Amino acid sequence: MNYLNFVKSNKYLLLFGFLCVFVGNLGQTFFISLFNKDLIGNLLLEKDNLSLVYSVATLISGFTIFFVGAKIDDIEVKTFTTVVILGLIGSCILFANSSNLIMLFFSYLGIRLCGQGLMTHIAVTTLMRYIPQHRGKAVSLSLQGMTFGEMIMPAIAVGLLKNYGHSTSWHSYAIVALIIVFPLLLWLLKKADLVPVHEMSEQSEDGAATKDWSRSQVMSDWRFWLILPAIIGPAFLITGIFFHQTILIDGKGWTLDWLSIGLMLYGLIHFLGAILTGPLVDASHPRVYMRWYLLPLVLGMVCLYIGDHKAWLLAFMVLAGMTVASSGPVINSFYAEVFGNTHLGAIRALVSATMIISTGIAPYLFSLFDSVETFLTFAIGYGVFASLVIQKKLLAEK
Repeated sequence: MNYLNFVKSNKYLLLFGFLCVFVGNLGQTFFISLFNKDLIGNLLLEKDNLSLVYSVATLISGFTIFFVGAKIDDIEVKTFTTVVILGLIGSCILFANSSNLIMLFFSYLGIRLCGQGLMTHIAVTTLMRYIPQHRGKAVSLSLQGMTFGEMIMPAIAVGLLKNYGHSTSWHSYAIVALIIVFPLLLWLLKKADLVPVHEMSEQSEDGAATKDWSRSQVMSDWRFWLILPAIIGPAFLITGIFFHQTILIDGKGWTLDWLSIGLMLYGLIHFLGAILTGPLVDASHPRVYMRWYLLPLVLGMVCLYIGDHKAWLLAFMVLAGMTVASSGPVINSFYAEVFGNTHLGAIRALVSATMIISTGIAPYLFSLFDSVETFLTFAIGYGVFASLVIQKKLLAEK
């Protein structure tokens, strides 16, 4: 099935996934951090205190999604989506009215949990479950909601912030989510006409029903823990490097202008790579690509380590963009192919929790190294280890 026919056949569900990911950008670091300066001034905070509150809220949201994310296996998608988006709207309102660290902490927790965590979780889990033959394309298209958000949301946020301030901005986001996004999501689900999870059955290519793993079975299998570093690797490594990007460019003698060019290139490769990777994953087995998808990122980090010329920065951005672009379709299709549909939400929640926690730890961990070369050595070593472990066919049917 070509892309156009695929989109026509699944337009309501694909738009639902895209919109979930898009509105979830309210909880992404790239968006929330735009308001840091305003918060520091309004609440008379130290920068370190704000970072600490944000990191702790992120870590707790990671632990929380482990439990809450599993409920999508037992609750109707419509009900689960309603609870999550209302939680996100309430958190936006709390963030708009935060006047002390306690209010700020709970608003960060709600926005990170419901936005970054659960809205994306709803999108990916639903698409993988209900479009089993084209998971790669479905996930790659829905995750473009993040790319689209990265392109337009900062400009909107900066405009609102300059003209109306922090509080009015976040009240505006809450209103738009409540009167436009929320009803639209429910309408798209109604048009998609999804069957309950318990009435679904997953079949392998030869027509035999596949064995569905429970989360406890996954957690008790030592092979899962061996491949986990490869699964969370892109999020962990990219977060650690990007968080310290100003230190990196200062150490290499690069300028912010070149960094911005590199980030634009990274975004372009991320967008194009995700679109191209989806059909490739659908045409083969995601386990095949799992064995190699970290390689571009490892090579990119080697480029950062060995060279001071600006071309090495651009090479890193291209190679890192290739890995990040492929990670969504490859990893998410891998879950469904290996573990089945029945407990997909619980298993994704396990990995999402680990991933979110790793992104909370990465900035602090990378700051412990005394030089750019040292933290890059650690990052390359991590990538090489994860790549070597994943080369073995560790997870097959029991």
